[in-house]
Amino acid sequence: MFFVNDQYYSKNDLQKQFEHFDQMNVLNDCRKKRIAVCTKNVFEALALCLYIKKKGGSVVPIHAATPRDAAIRVAHKSSSHILIYENFDSPILMINETEEEQGVLVQMSSGTTGEPKCLERSWKDIQEEIESYNESLPVGKGTVPIIACPTSHSYGLISGVLTALERDIAPIILNNLNPKYVIKKLIEMPNHILYASPTFLHTLSKLSPQDFSFQYVMTSGMLMSAKCLEDLKSKSNRVLQQYGCSEAGCIAINPDVQETSEMGFPLGHFTLKAGQDKNNPREVILQGRRKVIHTNDIGYINDSGSLCLLGRMDDMINVAGLNVYPQEVEEVILKAPNIQEVVAYKKPDAFAGERVCVQFVASTFIQESKLRDWCVKQLAYHQVPVEYTQVEKIPTLPNGKISRKLVGEMMGC
Repeated sequence: MFFVNDQYYSKNDLQKQFEHFDQMNVLNDCRKKRIAVCTKNVFEALALCLYIKKKGGSVVPIHAATPRDAAIRVAHKSSSHILIYENFDSPILMINETEEEQGVLVQMSSGTTGEPKCLERSWKDIQEEIESYNESLPVGKGTVPIIACPTSHSYGLISGVLTALERDIAPIILNNLNPKYVIKKLIEMPNHILYASPTFLHTLSKLSPQDFSFQYVMTSGMLMSAKCLEDLKSKSNRVLQQYGCSEAGCIAINPDVQETSEMGFPLGHFTLKAGQDKNNPREVILQGRRKVIHTNDIGYINDSGSLCLLGRMDDMINVAGLNVYPQEVEEVILKAPNIQEVVAYKKPDAFAGERVCVQFVASTFIQESKLRDWCVKQLAYHQVPVEYTQVEKIPTLPNGKISRKLVGEMMGC
């Protein structure tokens, strides 16, 4: 069925857990209820999701590290009937008398562009995604998914766990994310596809033995830097990348990443619209059977049919009518000596409307004038940052993503 770290759980183990759930009064008639679950026991959390899915009920997975009060707030915001927090025998009842009309998976958006939103997807829609994903995933049948990302999120839960179970292969779910332990598991299972964030993959590539190589790595959630991709390609048989959103799940898969902006080829469960070329980008819009989704991402379809992203509409910086895409600025600065990380963000300007600013992390002190000179030589005038702030660490959201909006607010913009 699946592994959690070194522990294997069989179909028989899952059936016994289902029988235990059958005896819990709080789960009686769960088809009509919405149940939030937050527990560090990965097996119990996944078993409950699979149980509720089988019963046709609704489930709200909450990240295991969420404090109790915060989990209660999420349960209220998602209109849950019940919150199971750590102890399955002491559920927390919510005030919600409305019965569910259909079973859904409920997830919270990442919050990178504002207040997190409660998003619902029917199990039928998710099954369509699973089948479409497996048709497009370019790995052999015996390739084992190793999931080093939260299974409370669609990337780990649907793309990692549920698609593997549909292929009748046992995924390995890691909640011990000590890099040495993860590398050990990868060495033990050489025919693997590793699901993780670009940041964590970059860390693993730096800490792994010189003669080690990944079989396949799958990235998602944020655009990689060119340096990150270069390092991953040197340590991997192949680097894959997927793109999606909480409202639709996975939308595209790139089977062999050569450019960080190339998200790959659209899956079959949505029709995708974007710009015609790099000079004429547009918002990426998805047309499904039952809904239209505006992603707020800017992109285009290249000559090979791959979706290419330039960034978020909210992150784009308008300098005197000229668009600046933050990643283009970041890629240039990352090539400067001793630069380790950088984030570009917008600042209001009385004359230009908006101007570009950057925060950066470096291995040594860097004079602002030297970094400015570097940018002036390689960027157009309107792309050159007006402010450079060296920091020890760039702030991130709880999910590890960088929010340009948050950085700007912290800098008083």
